[in-house]
Amino acid sequence: MAVSIGISHNVLLAKLATRAAKPAGAYHLTSSLAPKFLEDLDVKDLPSIGYSTASKIEEKFGTTKCGPLLEISKSALQKTLGPKTGEMVYGYLRGVDERRLEPHKERKSISAEMNVSALNTRIEAKLILVRYQVPKPRTG
Repeated sequence: MAVSIGISHNVLLAKLATRAAKPAGAYHLTSSLAPKFLEDLDVKDLPSIGYSTASKIEEKFGTTKCGPLLEISKSALQKTLGPKTGEMVYGYLRGVDERRLEPHKERKSISAEMNVSALNTRIEAKLILVRYQVPKPRTG
């Protein structure tokens, strides 16, 4: 089983460090490295920023690259994205994330990934589908 580890001083940067550590590595994103690391990213690489938000940013500001977006004021981002999202994006572009880590928070879901090419037989695949109660695909 491969594990990737990202370490930083807040939740946002630790998540980004974990992505940088993949596959099966470790990455320590220090506060001195964070500005350069972030400026090369696209806003779509930041957590909680999906297609809709990225599209609004690109339409209004002509780019989705974090570096050039640092020049945009918080008020301009809030006007374009709304007060909460604009403030969040403004902070994320600068590596600021005020969320607290909640290590003992109750899990709402569990997920697992499996490389299908590693399955040896159709029987093994069927056993996995039964074990995880995956419904059969509909035909027709």
